[in-house]
This record gives sequence, structure tokens and C-alpha cells, in this order.
Amino acid sequence: MIDDQTTEIEMTLEQECGESLGGSTKSVLHKILNDDYDKTIVPNKNGTLVSIEVALQTFSDISEISASFTADILFSQIWHDERLRFDHLSSCLPNLTLNHQIVDRIWQPMVCFVNSKRSDLHSSPTPNTFLLIYPNGTVWINHRLRVEGPCYMDLRRFPMDSQECELILESYAYNTAKVRLKWRDWDPVFSYDSRTRLPDFVLSELKWDKKSFVYAAGKWDQLSVSFFLTRQYGFYILQIYTPTYISVIMSWLPFWIDHNSQPARFTLAVSSLMALTFQYGSVARSLPRVSYIKAIDVWMFAMCFFILFSLIHLAMVGYIDRRVLKAKRTEKSIDLLTSSAPHPSMDSSFRECAANGNGRNVCGTIIANSISWHDKQHKHEDFLRNLNRLSNNPEFSDASSKRKEWRKVLRRGGLLGRQETRKRNFPIAFCIFNILYWGYYVILERRLNDA
Repeated sequence: MIDDQTTEIEMTLEQECGESLGGSTKSVLHKILNDDYDKTIVPNKNGTLVSIEVALQTFSDISEISASFTADILFSQIWHDERLRFDHLSSCLPNLTLNHQIVDRIWQPMVCFVNSKRSDLHSSPTPNTFLLIYPNGTVWINHRLRVEGPCYMDLRRFPMDSQECELILESYAYNTAKVRLKWRDWDPVFSYDSRTRLPDFVLSELKWDKKSFVYAAGKWDQLSVSFFLTRQYGFYILQIYTPTYISVIMSWLPFWIDHNSQPARFTLAVSSLMALTFQYGSVARSLPRVSYIKAIDVWMFAMCFFILFSLIHLAMVGYIDRRVLKAKRTEKSIDLLTSSAPHPSMDSSFRECAANGNGRNVCGTIIANSISWHDKQHKHEDFLRNLNRLSNNPEFSDASSKRKEWRKVLRRGGLLGRQETRKRNFPIAFCIFNILYWGYYVILERRLNDA
């Protein structure tokens, strides 16, 4: 890139020099790259200072599984090589603009991305390398690269997370005694405006830094550039959170279904739980196997618990319903058995009629009833003996006490009478969990990270 002032100088020189520029370029290039030029020797015996620039064109891919990103960048290296100075040879040339064929004929600082997984030079239609040599011997090389680098994936807040990806540059062949690296003094790292967007990430910040490391072969300068990416979680709201909301709400519908329709109630609740399990499986397959709990895990487990609690409630209601029904049947059987037993007062009524000398019709009726009573007397005696035997049996006493307890449950309504309370408690608990969940992961933790 050439600033406006340099462009004006070029245009002026082009008008003054005319067609001699082409011949001058060839002549100057032949003189500076003569047999005395050795590309294996460092330009300055005291070390060469190399300025670095990185311009981001586009991010093309970010993978959570491989913890990597792929980006197209423009990578520039600028240094001074006194041997390539040509201001004394021609005043008509503001610079030498050359192609990739000349690059291999000059000395290079061998700067590379030491942490990249892969780097490719774009070569459509020819290798995308730009070489510029200024009259004072300043060299500018620019490459258009596709680089695949690492991302330090931390998925604890997924899908409300932010990720950091980094590229590290070093001179692969020279330590600081030969090559010293630094970022360019103005805008060393920047991003071009592009209509190409990642589907679920937005580049939020760029940072760059310089460090030095000591290896066995000496001290090396190391430049790093960090790309901070914020995930856009609208996709996950639509594809994950919304279906789980529906599943949980469906698990509450049995509360409004007649408690006698147990199969329908359980089918609806179990279907909600199965749908939630399948949704969680699809999410887990798209993420790496990490050993910590993610925000999406907290959400899914909580939804499973809400549905599971509704299933437990339905099971308890069904159990209580069966016991209450059994208590009703037992109560009814005892009432029928007691009411069908003959009454001993029939004998006293007959004796009273005979002693007082009542009329023929009245006493005749009593006599007729007494005959029927005498026919059933033996059944009454058997019933009393069996009832006395059962009353002395401890199992019968336990059954009686349990029957009384279930009669209390029946009178008070038990869990069946608390259906209206359950209809309110489950939604209220769900709303409280939502406030805590979204408040923590979207608001509180983001503020803590920013601080």
C-alpha cells in the first residue's frame, strides 16, 4: 500500500521520465541483483529490524471440534537492505514493483506462523506475492495467505460464549542477533470491511503483542495477534431453547387432564422427555468432548429435571388414586356387610307384643317378621363370630388403621386435592430458574469477564 504523497510523486516522475521507466527498471534491477549480491547473508551485520503488518480479509471457518479457525490474511514484512539501494542509479524510479519471481532472489527474514496448523499461499491465477523496493533500499513483501490457526476454546458459557484465536509469528531461521521483529508503528493489525460474515460469530476485537523467548539456539522475538470472536446465539434460541420450552410446557399439560386418564397423562410426559433427550443428543454431537459443564448442559439437565418431576408427580397421583379407590371399595363393602346383618331387636319386639296383648294384625306382622328373622339368625351368629375373630386379628387392626388413614386422605383430597397447587408451582419454579439462568450467563458473567 502506497500513501497519497507517494502516488503523486510517481505520477510526476512518470510524466518527466516518460518511456524510459521500463528500461530504467530493467537496468537498475540488473545492477542491484548482480553477482555480488548474496541472498544468504543478512543485510546488516548488527542485525536487521523487520516490521510486520497483518491485515485480515475474512474469516472463513471456525470449528469447535478441532479448536481452529481459517482466515484469509495479507501478511507484510518490511526491512532495510542497503545492498538494494538504487537512488544513485536512477532518479526516475520512485520504486521497483516486482512479482513473485524476484522474491526468491533476495534475502528474506524467514518470518512464519509458528503455531499455524496449515498455511497456503493463494495462487490464483499466479502466486499472490507483492514485492516493492524503494530507492533507499527499503523492501516490502506482501503475501496473501490462507492460514489455519488454533483457537483457545472455552465452552463453559456455550452458546453465549466468546472465543479467542491466535497467530504467533517468529523468524524461523534467525534469532535476535540477526533479525529483530516489531509491529509496524501505525495500525499493524486491522480488518477489512467485508460482506462475508461467519454464520454464528462476530469479530469483536483485535489485539497484538510482542514477547521474547529464549531457546537453546538463542533469543527469539515473537509477535502475536489475537482475534476475539463473540458467538451469535440466535440460531440456538430457535433450534434448541425454543423446542425445550415447548417440551417442558407439554409436560405440564397432564395436570389439566382428568387424573383417571393415567395412560394419556404418562404418554404425554414421556414423549416430552424423549424429545428433550433427542435434542440434547444432536447438540452434543456438534461439540467436542470436554470434561466441564457447559451452559447448554445446565439448561438441558434442568429441563430434564422439570419433566422428570412432573412424571414423579403423575406417578404419585396415580398411586394415591389407586389407594383411595381401594379405600372406597373397602369402605363400601363394610357398609354393605353391616347393613345386611339381621338385627337382634326383632326378638325383643316379639316378646313385647305378646306381653302387651296387641292386636292380631300388628302382632301378626311382627310374628311374620320374626319368622324371617329366625331364618337368618344363624347367618347373624356366623357373621358375629367371624367379625369377632377378625377384630382380634392384628392384620385386621392394621388394615383398619390404614383404611382410616386413606379415608382421611380421601376426605382431605391428598395429592389429588393439590392439583391446583401443582399447576401454579411448576410454572413459577420454571420462571425463577429462567431468571437465574439468563441473568447469570448473559448479564452477570459477561460483566465479570469484561472487568
